[in-house]
Parts: sequence; C-alpha cells; structure tokens
Amino acid sequence: MAKDRAADADSVLRRLYEAGDEDARMAAAQNEVEWRRTGEVPRRWLPDPPARLLDVGGASGRYTEWLIRLGYEVSIVDLVARHVDQARARGISAKIGDARDLTHAADSVDVVLLMGPLYHLPSAADRARALSEAVRVCRGGGQIIVAAMSRWAKPAVRAARGGLHDVEIRRHLAAILRTGRDVAGSDFDRVSYNHDPGELVTELETAGLRDVEILGVEGPLGAAARVDTRLNDYALRTARIAESLAPHLSIHLLGRGRAD
Repeated sequence: MAKDRAADADSVLRRLYEAGDEDARMAAAQNEVEWRRTGEVPRRWLPDPPARLLDVGGASGRYTEWLIRLGYEVSIVDLVARHVDQARARGISAKIGDARDLTHAADSVDVVLLMGPLYHLPSAADRARALSEAVRVCRGGGQIIVAAMSRWAKPAVRAARGGLHDVEIRRHLAAILRTGRDVAGSDFDRVSYNHDPGELVTELETAGLRDVEILGVEGPLGAAARVDTRLNDYALRTARIAESLAPHLSIHLLGRGRAD
C-alpha cells in the first residue's frame, strides 16, 4: 500500500513538473529573493572548489550551472525526464533517478544537494531513505545541504495575496499547520510536505548528520515581496537578519549537516 501511494505521488509529481517551467519560475521577479538567497546561503557551507557535488532533484540545471561556473564539478539526478533533457542541453551531466535509491557509489562525492526532494516526499520514511542515500554517497566530513518548505509558507503567501476570508482555504491551511500536509488540497499540495525547523533538525540528526544548522531563506517579508516585487531588496535585507532568528517565517528553509 505504501509503495502504491509513493508511486502515485511520483506520477503526479512528474506530470506537474513536465507541464511547468522551472527556469521561468526562478527567473521571475517574484522569486528573486528565493533565488538570491538559495545562492548565497549554501556558499557558506560548500568547500572551496574544485569539489564534486551531486545535485539530487537539480531540475533543469539553472542552479547547477551557476555552481559549475564557480568551479565545482556537479552532476544532476532528477525524477523528471524533461528536467534531465534541459540540464543536458546546458552541457550538464544529468540522469533520471530517485533520491531514495541513488546509483552512485558510496563515498563518491564531497557534497550532496537535496534542494527539492524533501518537500516532495510526504512520507517520513521516504524522507529518511533519501537522507540515508545522501549520507551513503557522501564522503566522510562532507556536507549534506537540503531545502524544505516551511509549515508557515502557505499561510504567509495566502495572507499576502488575500483570500483568508474563504473558509475552505482556511481549512486547507489548518491541515498544513497541524500535520505538514494537505491531503485534500491541490495535486501540488498532495505531493508536498511542509516542515517546521525543529522537525527538520530531528530528521537530519536522525540520519546521522552532525553540526546541523537550519536557516530561513526568504525571511518574514518573502511572501509580501512575491506580491509586490518593489519590496525585493528590503525583503532580502530582512531575510539576512532573520535567517536564524525566525526561520519558520520563511517560505523555504535551508539546512545542512556534516556526514561522518
């Protein structure tokens, strides 16, 4: 039964991302704060180049391409065929694969990036498998860097856009706040998971990672900046101040831990 649910979630996820455009999404002004912060925060945690990075869930390779320009050797594993084709068109080594069952050898990379898989694995067991695989392929002392969606992301975005007077929307948001999931929501909601920071710390530490750190990405004004992009610069400055003070108020979280 669990395998059937996972297979269904994977099928929905592929359909959503085959129909979408990740490049356009990340290039949009409304996502500028997310893009810039997703670049600047992991730079603190990465070893100096050259180093070998595995970008699991690296999508079309826009972020990966930037890392390669910095001097890193980076390859992509992604569940979505369209993403793999787009990454290869950029000249990036990419293949179809599953974060829960990597084909890479043990101790074969210096850093594993999980910048999408954790928030598209609704099952705690599947997230644990993905983290276990990341630890397996990462050399001792290497970094595992993860992204997650904050449990407060949807309420913050809805509040910024309006619509909280709708009782049905409130019901969906309450489900996310209580459980991290909305199984009665949209297709995207059904294949997503929203962490609180403490929960993410626990998952990383349970996977055997040490020196765990969790930071907020967009900060408390990230949702407002998505609605009014004139706030981007101010939201960015605020995010830098609030990253460790109030990570849960960000739309996304970034975390890292060191593999033994």
